[in-house]
Amino acid sequence: MKRLEEMMGKTNPAGWLGVVCVCAFLLLPRPSYAADPGLVGYWKLQGDSKDYSGQGRHGQNHHADLTTGRFNGKGSFVEVADDPAFRFGTGEFSISAWVFTERDMHAVIGDVLSKYDPVRRQGINLTLNASAPGYNSTSNARYVQFGVDDDRPGTWRDCGRPGGKTHNSDALTVFQGSLYAGTTDAPGEENWAHVFRYKAEQNWEDCGRVGQRRTRGVYALVVHDKALYAATSASHGPQPKTMDFGRVYRYKGGKEWEDLGQPGSNYRLNGLASYKGKLYVCGFNIGSVPGHCYVYEGDKRWRECGQFDGWPHTLAVHDGKLYTAYPKGEVFAYDGSRWDNLGNPLGSLKECNQIHSLGVFRGELHAGIWPKGKVAVFRKGKWVDADRLGDAIEVIALTVYNGCLYAGTIPRAEVFRFEEEKGWTSVRRLFDPQGFQPVPVGSRDAQGVADWSRATSLTVYGGKLFASTGTCYRTQLDRPRPEEVRGKVYAFQAGANVSHDHDLGDGWKHLVAIRGKQELTLYVNGRRTASAKVVGKSIDVSNDVPLRIGLGQLAPFSGKIREVRLYNRALDEDDIRRLSRGLEGRR
Repeated sequence: MKRLEEMMGKTNPAGWLGVVCVCAFLLLPRPSYAADPGLVGYWKLQGDSKDYSGQGRHGQNHHADLTTGRFNGKGSFVEVADDPAFRFGTGEFSISAWVFTERDMHAVIGDVLSKYDPVRRQGINLTLNASAPGYNSTSNARYVQFGVDDDRPGTWRDCGRPGGKTHNSDALTVFQGSLYAGTTDAPGEENWAHVFRYKAEQNWEDCGRVGQRRTRGVYALVVHDKALYAATSASHGPQPKTMDFGRVYRYKGGKEWEDLGQPGSNYRLNGLASYKGKLYVCGFNIGSVPGHCYVYEGDKRWRECGQFDGWPHTLAVHDGKLYTAYPKGEVFAYDGSRWDNLGNPLGSLKECNQIHSLGVFRGELHAGIWPKGKVAVFRKGKWVDADRLGDAIEVIALTVYNGCLYAGTIPRAEVFRFEEEKGWTSVRRLFDPQGFQPVPVGSRDAQGVADWSRATSLTVYGGKLFASTGTCYRTQLDRPRPEEVRGKVYAFQAGANVSHDHDLGDGWKHLVAIRGKQELTLYVNGRRTASAKVVGKSIDVSNDVPLRIGLGQLAPFSGKIREVRLYNRALDEDDIRRLSRGLEGRR
């Protein structure tokens, strides 16, 4: 102390003030970027959209409620201007975020973070999404999907034929970390209406016949409140009186299915959906009207909640409402009490007299149409023609995968991708025998029509896009030959992707997504849950578009997001445990 007094001077108040200031400075917490190596951005989203890394990369808030961290699913997001620090090239990077979702879902959950250029098909996507299988029925499971791309052409893999006997696989659905497929029209009644679980390579495990009634297939599967549900149907076309009406079942494990009763008197149950905590199903009989929508009331009781002058083919959930569509060419929206008619997407029955798929892309509802093979988008209260997909006559499935909208079609079981300036581009013709030229709609050539083939279902599993295939009429042909593609399932990968295929559940969850040297990894609540090797040349994710929190190519986020951190390195296990213990995101 004596030496200090001599240095500062006993009678020098300014000197003593200097000592106090130095000591106070030494006691102040260090900037977070100094204590957290590689941190290039840190947005708490608790009261503001400032960057708390100390590097001034502040965000601009667009209608998010930052007092609670809530993003409304209708267009609220936080945008951070492009910065050289966010251009990771082929290097490592990590994303850490706390996310919150409600128990009863009423919308597609949406994107947590994106820095993705859709024109160049290059960048980063971190998304929460549900499985949307045949006829795009919507589940309320919450799966995490993390992907990077730099306009890679993509690769396909033959995943075999579920059951080995059928020409029709439908309703690809993810449940408890596995991929399931319903089958239709297998030869022999004992093989009708089975569900299979994908094991690996070309191997499928039989999960049993769904019910013992005379119903030929499972057209719809959906996950609702952590259980897997299946709806059975007779075959495509008018039904003989020897067939039974469709019923709904809940999977009990192994080969057991619990009968939940019969919704009305319908030979076809096409779509299942989870909406506002309740299970819905739509059904009809070909050749007769009306069509119906039902809600499950428990104890094998189904209440009719909608009746339509046509045959409802599909159900989807978007922006707080349940949607259905049917062969009068019209789409209806339901808020839990009433149905509103949104009209015909193309304005005439000649252009659109059946709607076979509904999906959400960039926060807008899209409809897949027969007989022109077009997609239409509902934008600002009006339908907009989004063009035809090659020579398709029907769009049967719509799904977002790694930043792009994909569609499955008839008559070539062809998969298309929407690519901004290029429009719809063909990714693969799954049915493409030499010399095949499909007959036009309205043809009297019965064999030509029978040769039409469909990509029956699309869904994301294990970081890949899976597509199932079938005949147009969903009727059995001769016993499948080895070269026959219809009835098989295929997997496609664009860029590099990884997915957490177990339901997150509601409430606050901590997510970490890492791009390492040759691997993508996901952590949930501090635990490593999924990883995928990056094959081939490293993917360059650099672009000049803004970084967006709560907005991307799927939909504006519906829920809460807090404590978003971005690093230019791969976090280690200690880092992740530390971040997952934080309480900030759970308040």
